[in-house]
Amino acid sequence: MSLELKHLRYFVAVAQELNFSAAARRLYISQQALSRIIQQLERELGVRLLDRTTRSVELTAAGEALLASATRSIATVEEAIQDARRAATNGRPQPLRVDVSSASLQTGARILWRLRHEHPDLPVQQVEDGVPRGLIALQEGRLDALFGLATHCPPEVPVELIRRERVLVGMAADHPLANLDAVPMAMLADVDLLLPSDAAAAEWVELVWQFCMQAGFTPRRWPGATHGSAAAAAVLREKGCVTPTVAWADPPGDLVFRPLVEPSPVLAWSMMLSPVAKGRAELDLLVRCVRAVAAEHGWLPPRAPG
Repeated sequence: MSLELKHLRYFVAVAQELNFSAAARRLYISQQALSRIIQQLERELGVRLLDRTTRSVELTAAGEALLASATRSIATVEEAIQDARRAATNGRPQPLRVDVSSASLQTGARILWRLRHEHPDLPVQQVEDGVPRGLIALQEGRLDALFGLATHCPPEVPVELIRRERVLVGMAADHPLANLDAVPMAMLADVDLLLPSDAAAAEWVELVWQFCMQAGFTPRRWPGATHGSAAAAAVLREKGCVTPTVAWADPPGDLVFRPLVEPSPVLAWSMMLSPVAKGRAELDLLVRCVRAVAAEHGWLPPRAPG
């Protein structure tokens, strides 16, 4: 293992919390992953940094020394990054690069609306590459924030759950299932499901597959794929298939959306942030906007203070 800045960040979190569970929550990673990273760091340095028992965590003398140096190093690096960015933009707000998965969905549309109206001078570069490609862009510093299902998010990417949204099924108004107030999951076994491509939304396709299998059937996938709500709406009208989805921002009048029941699947929306962009003022504005939207619309229980 080659020592990287992220390893120092993980160590500092544990050293400050003196509790692996609390540090893992702070870093948005599992406790097991964090413990493994600290063990790797100790092996790389050839010293014990922490004395651990089932009840307590204490810094060794080597750990105390590393904490002081690591804290200074992290602060120096972050200051250098911010200085470089400010110099490059002459103090102007830097463009915020955001992927909301699809701005035609209600969640992304509300976030972007709030951001534009509260911070009209903040330039936002919106993309819709999807979660698989977005996670790579986050880690490489080409993207600042990504919204979607964080099932396969790597441990170094900060994640915050922002909404639990009920899954719907969308279809043409003349589709037989449109006559129902709610659609039992088992009734999807007999229709073709319009899904995005695996390259664009593998995590969503995987979720749909899971809740169909849990309902006792293997889904029938319509052989094509679309991108965006306009193309999806055309296929729903013309091909007689249906699409598992969540609420659209501006649904066409000739489509209907019904909740799925028995059981009722839920999409856990998450905000994933670039570890490279930590501390950026523009990113902090986005985070505050997202939390305000979530609170305003009751997406999640209120956040605890602090």
